[in-house]
Amino acid sequence: MTKRKRNNCPVPRAPILPKETLEILERKELLITGVMGIEDYHTEKVRVKTCKGIVEVCGDTVTLCWAGEKRLLLRGNFKEMRFENRPMGKGGKKH
Repeated sequence: MTKRKRNNCPVPRAPILPKETLEILERKELLITGVMGIEDYHTEKVRVKTCKGIVEVCGDTVTLCWAGEKRLLLRGNFKEMRFENRPMGKGGKKH
């Protein structure tokens, strides 16, 4: 009996998390996925780096509840959210 050699082609895998999403619950909780870092953090304003740009959240008593696996959860009394389109290149450098 002869063994057949298998072709070890890599199988593309779908990402576990979407590249970037924002989920808002009653203007009190915000889940952000695709996070690359936090640019600025204060209780009135948080700026989060993503692969597509910067998400800025303004409000009262904004707090970071948890972060991990390119996700973070913010809580607070949100008044304003902005998105700055600043795509990042390889190595996190701006284009």
